[in-house]
Amino acid sequence: MMKVHDLRTSFITFFKERDHRIVPSSSLIPKDDPTLLFTTAGMVQFKPMFAGTVELEYTRAASIQKCLRTSDLENVGKTKRHCTFFEMLGNFSFGDYFKKEAIQWAWEYSTDVIGFPKEDIWVSIYIDDDEAFDIWHKNIGLPKEKIVRLGKEDNFWGPAGDSGACGPCSELYLDRGPSFGCGKPDCKPGCDCERFLEFWNLVFNQYFQDTEGVLHPLPRTGIDTGMGLERLATLVQNVDSIYQTDELKGLVDYIVKTRNISYNGDTQIAVNVLVEHARALTFAISDGAYPSNEGRGYVLRRILRRALRYGRQIGIHEPFVYTIVDPLVAAMGKQYPELSDTKENVKAVIKGEEERFLETIENGMDRLEEIIKTLTRKGESTISGNDVFVLYDTFGFPVEMTEEIARENGLRIDREGFEYKMEEQRNRGRQSWKGVEGRIDGVVGEILKKVQSTQFEGYEKYDSESEIIVLSDFEGLKSHLNEGQEGLLVVKNTPFYGESGGQVGDTGYIIGDSGTFRVVDTKKSGDLIVHIGQVEKGTLQEGTKVRLSIDGLRRNLTRANHTATHLLQAALRHVLGQHVKQAGSLVDPQHFRFDFSHFKAMTQEEIQQVEAIVNEKIWGALPVNTAILPLQEALNQGAMAVFDEKYSDIVRMVSISDFSKELCGGTHVDNTGKIGVFRIMRESSPGAGVRRIEGVTLKGVYERLIHEHAIVRRIMGLLEVNESNIEKKVAEMLEKVSYLEKELEKAKAAGLKDIARELYTKAEHINSLKFVSASLQNMDAEALRTLADYIRELSDTLVVCLASSKENKAFIIAAATKGAIDKGIDCGAIIKTVSKEIGGGGGGRKELAQAGGKSPEHIAKALAKCREIVLHSSK
Repeated sequence: MMKVHDLRTSFITFFKERDHRIVPSSSLIPKDDPTLLFTTAGMVQFKPMFAGTVELEYTRAASIQKCLRTSDLENVGKTKRHCTFFEMLGNFSFGDYFKKEAIQWAWEYSTDVIGFPKEDIWVSIYIDDDEAFDIWHKNIGLPKEKIVRLGKEDNFWGPAGDSGACGPCSELYLDRGPSFGCGKPDCKPGCDCERFLEFWNLVFNQYFQDTEGVLHPLPRTGIDTGMGLERLATLVQNVDSIYQTDELKGLVDYIVKTRNISYNGDTQIAVNVLVEHARALTFAISDGAYPSNEGRGYVLRRILRRALRYGRQIGIHEPFVYTIVDPLVAAMGKQYPELSDTKENVKAVIKGEEERFLETIENGMDRLEEIIKTLTRKGESTISGNDVFVLYDTFGFPVEMTEEIARENGLRIDREGFEYKMEEQRNRGRQSWKGVEGRIDGVVGEILKKVQSTQFEGYEKYDSESEIIVLSDFEGLKSHLNEGQEGLLVVKNTPFYGESGGQVGDTGYIIGDSGTFRVVDTKKSGDLIVHIGQVEKGTLQEGTKVRLSIDGLRRNLTRANHTATHLLQAALRHVLGQHVKQAGSLVDPQHFRFDFSHFKAMTQEEIQQVEAIVNEKIWGALPVNTAILPLQEALNQGAMAVFDEKYSDIVRMVSISDFSKELCGGTHVDNTGKIGVFRIMRESSPGAGVRRIEGVTLKGVYERLIHEHAIVRRIMGLLEVNESNIEKKVAEMLEKVSYLEKELEKAKAAGLKDIARELYTKAEHINSLKFVSASLQNMDAEALRTLADYIRELSDTLVVCLASSKENKAFIIAAATKGAIDKGIDCGAIIKTVSKEIGGGGGGRKELAQAGGKSPEHIAKALAKCREIVLHSSK
C-alpha cells in the first residue's frame, strides 16, 4: 500500500521524468495577489505565467501546493472528505503541451503508477469539448459510455480570485462500486452519490477572465491540473475517509489516546474537526497568517473557535489544539521544513488564542442555548440580528459559528440584522470626520455631482495656482463665502495632500485677489480633494483664481515620519520575520503610529535592534525613489501591498534603495538622511494578533529630549542629588520600599490568619463535611482567595464560601479541600449557580471558583444558596 509520502514522491518523479520543472509549494499567503486571502489552488503562483505578463523561465512545471479554502467549512469533520487545508498535486504547461499530453499522462499515472484498474476509471468533459472526447475515446481507448458531458457548473474551471486564467476541464473519476451508489440505473459521474469519486481535474486554460468577468483568449494556451492528495490517498489506501489515511490517522489516534475517548458518532466528528483544523492553523500560522478580526486573520479565528466548540462537546475545556502541533510536525515536517522552524511560534499563537476564547465560550454557549430554547418554546425560527451581534461582540462567536449551531437546531439567523448592528458599531467608532469636518458628509454627494477629481501636485510643489470650482458652507453649495464663514473649497489642482493612507491632510492658505482662506485640514473622497477651513479676510467666489500654499514645515515633518514607517516595516520584517504586515497607521507632524501583525510583545532587545537598523538606514542617506508603473509589475518587483486595499491598474511604488519597496500614495523625503534620527517611544497591542509601535523623528525627538531632560532636573531637585548619583539614589529608595511592602504583607497575612481561625471555630457540620460561610467587608477577590486558603489548611474535609462587597461590587468565592471534592463538592458548579444571585458571572475549578457581580445587596441570598447546594451535593 502506498503511503501519503510515497504518493508525493511518485507524482514528482513521474513529471520530472517528463521534463517538468519541480517547483516548491508557495506560501499559503499569496505573495503577489491581493485579490486572494489564501492560496486556493496549485495554479495561483503561476497566474502571471498563464497571463503572459512575465518572462518564462520554463514552460512545464509540477508542484505539490499547500492550499486553504473555507467554502465548505461547516461540512468539515462531518463528511468523509471535506477539508479546509489540503495538498494539491498539479502539473502545468505554459504554451507548451495541451490536451493530448495532459490526458495521456493523467491516464498513465493513474493506471501505471497508482494502479487504478482501467475499467474503473470514468471521465467527464465540458459539454461541447469534442477534442477532449476524441482524445479520451480514440487515443486512450476509453469507451464512449464512460465519457460524460457536463455543463459549465461542473466542467469549466477558474479563475482563482476575481481574475486569471480559466477554461473547460476534464475530470477523472474512480468507480468505487455499486455498494457506494444510489442504485439508480443511470448513475454516473455527476450523480450526488458516493459511487463515482472525482480525483483529478485537468483544466485546459484557453481564456483570461478580467475583473469584470469578461473572457479574453490567452496569449498562449496552458494546462493546469489539480489532484487532492488527501482524496487520492483515501482511494489508494482503500479507507473510508481522509481521516483514516496514514498521516491524518496518526493525529486521530493521538487525540483518542490523550483524551481517553472512543472514535464513533458525535465524538468522531469532534475529533475529525480538531485534526483538520489544527492542521490548517499550523500551516497558515507557519506561513505568517495570524488570528485577528480582519481578512485572513478572521478566517483563522473562525477555524480555531469552531475547533474549540467541537472540543467542548467531548469534554475539552482547556487549551488543547496547540498540543496537536507536535505530532503534526513529526508527521509532515520532513515534507515541509518550515513547520519545524516555526513550531514553537505556532504553538504559542494557538495556545494564546485558545486561552482568550475559552474565557468566554462557556457563558456564550449558555447564552446561545437559552436563546435557542426560548425560540423553540415560542415556535419561532430566527435568531435576531441583535442576539447574533451580542454573541459576536461580547463572547467572540464568529457569526458563521452561530449560524452553523442555529442550523443544527433547525433555526436560521437574521444576518441582515446582524450586519446592521455591525454597521452601527462601525459608525460609532469612526473618527475620520470630527467637529467642523464632520459636517462635510452632508455635501460630499452634491460636490461629486459637479466634480469628481482634483489634480494633486503636492509631490513636486508646495505652492501652485488654480481656480475655485466649488464652495460650500457645509449646508450646501454656494457661489461665494464671506469673511468669518467656515466651509470647504475645491479647486482644479492643488499641492494640498488629502488625508489618506494613514497620513494626515495638509494645512496652509488659499489666497485670491479678494480674500484669504485658511486651510485647517484637507480630506480626500476617491480622487476628490477637499480643503476645509475659514475665510479669514474678504470674500472668495466660485471661478476665482487663487494661489495655494501649504505649511511647508508641517509637511516636512509629516513626510519624514511617513518615510520612517516604511523603514520601520522593513526593519520589523528583518528582525521578527516575514509574517509582519502593516495593519494600520497614523502619520502626522508630531509622531507616527504603526500597527502590524505579530503574535506577542516585542522584547527590549528586539525594539533596540529595530531602532538601530532604522537609524543606520537614515544615517546612510539612502535615496528614496518613486515610480509609476503597472500593479503587476510592481508586485513582481517585490513591492508590498496591503491586503483588502483596492489598487488601480497603475500604482505608485516608493523604494528606499534595495531595503524597502511599498505601494504608497503618500508624501516622502527624497533621501533618508532628511529624517535625521528615529526613536521608538512605545510598543503595545491594540488587539489580538496585532502590535503597535509609536515613534518620533526630527522635531518629535527634539521635543522628547527637552521633556525628558526637564524630568531629570525635577528628580534631581526632589532627591537632592546631582545627575551622576540619580540611579544609585533611586535604587536605594526602591530597596527600602520593597522591604516595607514585605513587612506590610506579613502584617496583613497575620491578620487574615486570625480571621481564618475565628471563622473556622464557627464551622457548621453538613453531612460529613465542615462548612464555613461568611460575609465580610471591603475585601476584594484576591483577599478572599487568600483567606479561603488559610481556612482550608485547618481541615481535610471542608468547604468555604466567602463573600464581600467593595466599591459597590460583590465578590464571592468557593473553595474545597480534596476530601470535600471526593465527597461530591464542585466549586465551579456552585459558583456558576450562585453568581446569578449577585447579578454577575464567574467560574473555576472543582477546588476553587469565584465570581463578581453588581448586586452586593444580595450577598446573603447567595451564601444561603451556597449552603443549600453543599447540603444536597455532598455524600
